[in-house]
Amino acid sequence: MKVKKEVLFCVDCGTEVPNSKEDLQWHKDVGHRIVPRDQVTVEGDKKPKQKEKDERTASKKALDFALTKIKKLVISENNSDEVYAIVEVNNHVEAISLSSVRARYWLNDEYSKNIESNEIHADDFFKTVLNHIIAKAQMNGTDRVQVHNRIAQADGAIYYDLGTQDWQLIKITQENTSMVKFDLGMPVFRRTQSLQKQVIPKDGDEKALDKLVELLHIVPRDRIIFKTHLVALFLEAYPIPMMVFDGMAGSLKTTATATIKRIVDPNGREKEDNVSAMAEKQDDLILQLQNRYLPSFDNIGSISPRVSDIICRAITGSNNPRRKLYTDDEESIHSFKRKIVLNGIIPYLDYPDLQSRLVNYAREVIDETNRITEHEFNKRLDDLLPDVLGQIFITLCKAMREYPRIKGLIRPASRMSDFEMWGEVISRVLGCQKNEFLQRYNEKLSEVNISSQDSYPIVNAIQFFMENKDTWEGTASSLYQHLIRIADDQGVDRQSKYVRFPKSPNYLTKELIVIQPLLRNQDIITESYHYTKNDGRFTKNASVVKIMKKTRQDTLRFPGTSSPSSPSSPTPDLGTKSGEDTGEDTNIASPIASPKKADSTHENTTSEDGEDGEATPGKAPERVFHCITCKAGPFQENSIGSQGKKIIDFHKNQGHEIKYVQEDENVNL
Repeated sequence: MKVKKEVLFCVDCGTEVPNSKEDLQWHKDVGHRIVPRDQVTVEGDKKPKQKEKDERTASKKALDFALTKIKKLVISENNSDEVYAIVEVNNHVEAISLSSVRARYWLNDEYSKNIESNEIHADDFFKTVLNHIIAKAQMNGTDRVQVHNRIAQADGAIYYDLGTQDWQLIKITQENTSMVKFDLGMPVFRRTQSLQKQVIPKDGDEKALDKLVELLHIVPRDRIIFKTHLVALFLEAYPIPMMVFDGMAGSLKTTATATIKRIVDPNGREKEDNVSAMAEKQDDLILQLQNRYLPSFDNIGSISPRVSDIICRAITGSNNPRRKLYTDDEESIHSFKRKIVLNGIIPYLDYPDLQSRLVNYAREVIDETNRITEHEFNKRLDDLLPDVLGQIFITLCKAMREYPRIKGLIRPASRMSDFEMWGEVISRVLGCQKNEFLQRYNEKLSEVNISSQDSYPIVNAIQFFMENKDTWEGTASSLYQHLIRIADDQGVDRQSKYVRFPKSPNYLTKELIVIQPLLRNQDIITESYHYTKNDGRFTKNASVVKIMKKTRQDTLRFPGTSSPSSPSSPTPDLGTKSGEDTGEDTNIASPIASPKKADSTHENTTSEDGEDGEATPGKAPERVFHCITCKAGPFQENSIGSQGKKIIDFHKNQGHEIKYVQEDENVNL
C-alpha cells in the first residue's frame, strides 16, 4: 500500500518544503523551523466557516420568536386589560388572549418545535415572555377592537362561532349563509373554557321551530313570541329581553332553559352542562356574564336589587365595573351585551326595570301519559337541533334583507325598541301576519304590568287617587295619608312582609322612583322635589310630590295603519331618550310642566289646601289654559317643558285650539 507523504512547511521561508533529505537538511542547517503544512494558514487558503455565537438570553430568543409568529395584536374594548394575538395554529388562524393558559401552551409548543435547544422551560418562563408582549402592546398604541363571545354582528354580517378546533364560523349576510374559516379580516372572537362545539346546521326543514315549541310544550298563545324571541337571541348587536320560565315543579323549567342554552351557546350536550346557579357575589356574577354569550341560570328563587341592576346593564350593554384584586383599589371595567335565560319557581322579578326587560313563557300542563324520559327528550332534540339552527340562520338572512324596509314603519311602544322592530320583521319572515307579533308582545307587556302592580299596591292606590284629577301637588306626608286610606279601603295588608307598600312618608318618594315605569304605563308621571321658598304655601324644605296625567297619543304605530285623526300632530317629545341600539324607551313624551328642583314656587296647582296643594286662602285663582285639540291640561301660561320650551308655544305652533280659564274653573274636554 502506498503511503501518502506528509507535506512540510518552512515557517521562516513561508513555503512548502519538498519532503526530501537534502531539502530538509538545508533548512535545518540554516536554522529554519519546519512544521506540518496543515498546522499553518497562509494567504489563499480557504478558511472554514465558524458558527457565530448567539449572545441572546433564552428569554430574548423566545420573545423574538413569539413576535415572528404573531400575525396581529389587538386590545379588547370590552376589557382593556386583555390583549389578544391572532396566530396560526395547525393550519388555521385563531385569536388567543395572551394572559390565558392556552397562550402559554401555544408558545411552549411552537418554541420547542422550531428552536434547536435541549432546554425545557417552566410555565413561568413563557408567562414572562407573554407579559412583555402585553406590556409593549398596552404602551405602544395597539388598536382597540370589540372582542366577541360566540356571536358577532359587524359590517353587515352575523358571524356564529361553531367552536370547532379549526375555527369554523357560520357567516350570515343579506344574500346567503355560508361556512367560513376565521381570518384576520373578521371580528375577533374569544373562547372561554365554557364554550363548547355546536352541531353543523342543516337547512330545508321550515317546520323545525314549530316542532321545537311542541317538544317544549310552549302554550299556543306564546308560540309566536317564543319563536321570534329565540331567533332574536342571535342578534348580538341589539338589546334583547331576557327569557324567563317559571311555574311549578315538573313544568320543564330547567329543560326549557337548558334547551335554549344548547341552541344558542352550548356548554355541552347534557342538561346539567347548560344551566348553572347564579353567583351570589357581584364580581363573580359579572364574570359569569362576561364569559358567556348566553348565561343560563337555574332555579332562581329571588333576585336582589343589586343583581337586578347588573342584569339590566348586561341586557342593554352598559359597563359593569369589577375589582381587579382585593389587595389594591384598581377596577376592571367590563363592557358586554348579553342574552339571558333563567327559570325558577315564581322568580321574584318585581323590579320594574327588570320586568320591562323580560318575557315570561308558560308551558302546557303535561299529564303523566304524555311525559317522556330525559333520554328520549335528548334524542329528539339531537335529531331536531341541526334543522332548528338551519331555520334560524335562514330566517336571519331574510330578516336582514327586510329590516331596512320595515323598521321605519314601526314606532316602538316599550323600552326594548330594537326587539320590537326586529321581532316584527322576524315574525313576518316566519309567516306571521302583519302586526301579529307587535300586538301579542304588547299583550305580554300588559300581563307583566298587571303582575307588577299586584306586587306594588301603591300603583293602584295612586291610580284611584288620580281618577278625577289631571294634576295634583302637595307634600309627601299628605299624599301618604291619602294613599294609606285608599289602600286600607281596598283591603291591602300594609303590614305584610310580602306587600311592597312604603312604611312611612320618608320611603314614599323613594318608592315613587322605583314604580315610575309602572305608573308611566298608566299615563301617570310623578316628580319629587324639596320646596325652597319661604312663602307659606308649603313648609320650607318640605318634600313635595307632583302627580300628572300624561296625554298619550299614537303610542304604538303599526305599519300599514294610520295615526289618530286628532290631534293632527303628535305630542311633542319633551323628554325622550332615543332607544335606537340602546333598548331604552323612545316614546315617553309629556307636555306637562316639570317642577324646578332648586327654587320652585309651583304656582300651577289644582290641589286641595296650603299643605296638600289646595289654593292658599286669600289667593286669587290664576289663569291657566287647556289644549282642546289634545284634550290636555290645565297648564299655567308660563309652564316650561323638560326641554326648556314653553308648552303653550308648542300647541300654538301646531295650530291647536287653546282655551284660557281660571285655575279653579272646570272645563269639559
